Amino acid sequence: MGILRQLSGQLFNVSVCSIIGCGTVAAQSTPSEFAELSFQALLDTEIDEGLSGKPSMRRWSVAVQFKAVEFDGYRQNETDLPLKTVLYTGGDTPRTNRNFPIVPTVINQYAQIVQLGYQYADNVKLALQLPLIKQTTDHISTVPGYNEFEIASQGMGDMVITAGYMLNDSASARVWLNAGVSLPTGSIDEAGDTPRAPGDQQLPYTMQLGSGTYDFPLELSYQTKGQHSIALALSAMLRTGANDRHYRLGNNYELSAKYSYRASPRITVFGGAELSHADAIHGQDNDIVLDAPFPYPASITNPALYGGQKITVMAGLTYKALDWLNISLDGGKPLYQNLNGPQPKEVWRTSLQLSASF
Repeated sequence: MGILRQLSGQLFNVSVCSIIGCGTVAAQSTPSEFAELSFQALLDTEIDEGLSGKPSMRRWSVAVQFKAVEFDGYRQNETDLPLKTVLYTGGDTPRTNRNFPIVPTVINQYAQIVQLGYQYADNVKLALQLPLIKQTTDHISTVPGYNEFEIASQGMGDMVITAGYMLNDSASARVWLNAGVSLPTGSIDEAGDTPRAPGDQQLPYTMQLGSGTYDFPLELSYQTKGQHSIALALSAMLRTGANDRHYRLGNNYELSAKYSYRASPRITVFGGAELSHADAIHGQDNDIVLDAPFPYPASITNPALYGGQKITVMAGLTYKALDWLNISLDGGKPLYQNLNGPQPKEVWRTSLQLSASF
């Protein structure tokens, strides 16, 4: 319920930002991954027709999306794990590479993504995305003085420049090929007070605001037209090199399907499912590990305990408030998670998007 109360407060901020101009991934996501706005969401910002049913001649579009997700509980492969199994309490319990003296309990991630789009030609679309990110993480610990504590980070994430080319446009369907580049503008040096040492130290991967590398999103999508519409998309986020902290996030792959029904000239309802896979993190940030037989004080400091597979279902609706303004609200929940764990598991996610053309 706590995240719902925070969401209601954030919705006001999104509405304000849309007036004054203030992303999908499998398994546990870093804020950078969570803030990636999918190409399907970009297509949803397009307003082809006004309420009159005539094609729009507007070339520019602005979209503001607010996203929220909550992680709570642990999973290893397909098995749920109780916190008492993940938390190392000492005594007769042996320390292993699957229990830890520090355990995140609830992770809340928020992103506000502003996108500016331009229809360069009838079959070419360009877009620039800027995310603002916030994350809070509650912990329990057996370290004296840190029985329960919270860490947080917030700021700008990675800027993404994208281009879409329409491969085919028939009377019944469209096929788009989209590609882009994600620039490492988000911080990977976020610090906070953790049990690892007195004062502020480098925070784990889950608290960093960017990837620190140049990454390349790709997507091939097919979408039918008409009152009943089906959209299919195959997408990937490909990482390159290593950042200044000697790691890179894993590649992400997703296959999605969405059905939409235009219930009226103003209201469209939709539902769908996503099958996603994420690789583990490559390399390691040595500032978040210990020089000890068990170097990882928490699961989120172990790069191997990221990634996995997930099937998520989602549903929502889009309301055409004005000839030039769409409002879209959706929510999703994982039906299946197979995680490289112990790893925090996703509980649910939701998003609100306002898109305008001019």
